[in-house]
Amino acid sequence: MASTSNKPSTAEPSKPSGVSSGVRISTALLVGLILGLSILLWDSSILPHGIIPDWVGGYVFIPMLSLILGYGTSCLVQQLSCGQVQWLNQLQRVSLTPIPFILVKFILYMIPALRWPIEGLIQSVSPELRTGLSSAFYTFWTGLYCQSLLNSVSQLCPK
Repeated sequence: MASTSNKPSTAEPSKPSGVSSGVRISTALLVGLILGLSILLWDSSILPHGIIPDWVGGYVFIPMLSLILGYGTSCLVQQLSCGQVQWLNQLQRVSLTPIPFILVKFILYMIPALRWPIEGLIQSVSPELRTGLSSAFYTFWTGLYCQSLLNSVSQLCPK
């Protein structure tokens, strides 16, 4: 009859790499919501911007905000994943983030028919608010996509 030992194993369990998917999803949703609400407030003129032209919101303000938020959340995800942050690597990765926002804004300017499915959902509000809602829709999804990609590469730990 063989005896079995109830001694605990001396080997440490391997630590899973990366943070939980809940943290990554939460940060991506938060960044997407902030960017979407910001462009909604700007394009619908709820946020008064005085003498600043309307195009500044989509071509300057939102790309800069995406750069700042993306850098902060990417550094946070890498700190939580690895215990350290590669500041310059994160800056290089996030430097491409404004490009999709500028492209989406330019495409919406060139092909305004892309706004119609969103603007057509709510007919009883002002045209400025409908424009803001359609801009917010596309900005939210662009922000969500970009931040999800940033979060996934931010988990790469230095060797």
